[in-house]
Amino acid sequence: MRVEISCPYPAHPPRVFIEDDKPLSWHQNADGSLCLYSQTSPGAFPWFAHGALLDQIRGWLEKDAAGWVGDFPDLDLERYWTPNTRFTLLVHDELPEDGNYWLRFDRVRPSTLVQSGSSWPPRRRPKSHKHLYGWSVDIGEVATPPRSWVELSADLKDSADIEGALRERRADVLLLRYTRDGQRGVLGLVPVPGGSSQELQFRSVSCASRSPETMALRAGFQSSQLREKSVTIVGVGAIGSFIAEGLFRSGMGRLLLVDGDQLRPGNLVRHAASVSLVGKPKAEAMAETLGASAIALAARVDSLASAMQLVESSDLVIDATANEVVTQLLAEAGRVSGKSILSVYLANQGRSKVIEVLPCAIEARFIPQEMAPAASDGVESGCGDPVSATPPFAVMEVAAMACRIATAMLVDDAGNANSECREQQ
Repeated sequence: MRVEISCPYPAHPPRVFIEDDKPLSWHQNADGSLCLYSQTSPGAFPWFAHGALLDQIRGWLEKDAAGWVGDFPDLDLERYWTPNTRFTLLVHDELPEDGNYWLRFDRVRPSTLVQSGSSWPPRRRPKSHKHLYGWSVDIGEVATPPRSWVELSADLKDSADIEGALRERRADVLLLRYTRDGQRGVLGLVPVPGGSSQELQFRSVSCASRSPETMALRAGFQSSQLREKSVTIVGVGAIGSFIAEGLFRSGMGRLLLVDGDQLRPGNLVRHAASVSLVGKPKAEAMAETLGASAIALAARVDSLASAMQLVESSDLVIDATANEVVTQLLAEAGRVSGKSILSVYLANQGRSKVIEVLPCAIEARFIPQEMAPAASDGVESGCGDPVSATPPFAVMEVAAMACRIATAMLVDDAGNANSECREQQ
């Protein structure tokens, strides 16, 4: 082995190389150095102790000799190639598992391509043609990281056709679909122009899927259950907007948003919508922000009948209006229909955070203690109510609490579906 200790050691580990002609294996970088540590490796500079470093190298060699049995699949094969510089990220839709096919991409910014369709490239592309094209090909199970076209073409059925398309520059990107230990990945390769007699050379580009399955990976362990649920949020102001965003990010299947007030510039400090949506009703602004899974409802809760209609149309209604009349109408509708609703509000300029599961007995309801104002409320010209000095982080905190309790109610986690009040002096 060869161990190179260089700047900025010890902030980064030494580089360790195998001093022979052994083929590149898993958990090695493009330069052949071993990947011995991750960002989550315990301890401060664990490679600083020489004995520990040697133990780490010994463990790598043993796992490599055993063929990395039980290894967590490495799905970033682009690390073994020289990175592309013309663009560095390629965003694609879900890729079908069978067959070879063409994809069309648009450059949305200098460093990023985004899939815009599935079509063949024209035989001749004029200079004004703005699309780029990728050919998606399946290479099956990968035993070792491929590093060259020779290694790749040996496993491709249509390697001659693919090479012809690449040499004729009809394909701007080659997307190689592969599996490792049952996990699916995509390797993006960009051909480097060269002479016809030379072996094809490539640089790698990072591929990222925008499929629902990929988006759900970070949504939490309850996302699959939430995908089948629907929630109505009454009041899509500061708190309601962040509840809507939190539930959307957690994988909620359908959100119905009820609020007719217009979004004003001053609202944006404590609202999840963007400045481009100022002037729209708050419900419409959030529905546009969240996309197809959210619908703005032109409804008002001004009678028991209107409250019943909302309660019966969803799995859960969340009241974020801070309007006691609306709260009581929804609570009564819940009592009649046998459903619970969730009421969320702030008091004492955000120092009291209240989430109540209703209906409940009057004596069981939370009554926040009265606190002296921490600062004077403001007044906005043209706004009918004083503007509370509640800070944005208090809005986000109570919205997160509400999302946690709402999720527990939706997945029948009774132990965590309880009213809650947090008070900060």
